[in-house]
Amino acid sequence: MGGETTRAGRRGRVSRAPEGDEPAAVFARQLWELKQHAGDPSYDAMRQDHGALASKSALSAAARGAQLPSWDTTWEFVRPLAVGVLGQDEHRVHAQWRQRWDQANAQVLAKAEPPAEPPPAPARTRRRGWWALGAVAALGLLPVVVLWPRTAGPAPTTIAEPCEAGSLCLYRNIGFDDMNFRTQRQNFCWQLAIYHLQDAVFSYDNNLPVAAHFYDSAKKNVRSIRAGDSSQDSSSLPGAHWFCTGSARP
Repeated sequence: MGGETTRAGRRGRVSRAPEGDEPAAVFARQLWELKQHAGDPSYDAMRQDHGALASKSALSAAARGAQLPSWDTTWEFVRPLAVGVLGQDEHRVHAQWRQRWDQANAQVLAKAEPPAEPPPAPARTRRRGWWALGAVAALGLLPVVVLWPRTAGPAPTTIAEPCEAGSLCLYRNIGFDDMNFRTQRQNFCWQLAIYHLQDAVFSYDNNLPVAAHFYDSAKKNVRSIRAGDSSQDSSSLPGAHWFCTGSARP
């Protein structure tokens, strides 16, 4: 096992680093190491407590290394752990992990390159082909193909992202789409900037049994959401820096 750290995981399972030297496996090992460093939270906890927006199956697949995850899934794996749990600078973390992902993706693409195309036909064959084409054109038989642009259809409508029962969700758009935060945690606070929601909460849905509160940079309450309440407008909540559930305060 090359001295990899192993330990008893949840439900008696053993947590092991992904093996192999393929680019996807090497990258997954880096994700696995970050998760261990952050205390090895479950994928459910990453989503519910730390705001990861990728699905549980996508997070799990990213750390297995069978294939390279998309950048969006990678960032939703990294951000809650490196920024939310470990408190690292978001911009630095983003730049560092984007560079790692770009390198891994380039290696994956290099391994998947198709074989080289056959060499072009000899010059004599090409000349014969052009001569035949000219003869057809001279006889007025050369068909003319006109490609008309297709009529543009209606713009795609946004798809609402429903907030699960027992969860509280914040959206960066109206119509309950572009969900950037979801939690089931009560009596806890988060910095909205970490989830790209500072001054940018346009709609919300609170399915928790407790109220939730927005606070400004001076930690003064700027708005509260009653238990079971949903937004009815497109307010961007200017000045909101903190978000807390229940009795917690920043």
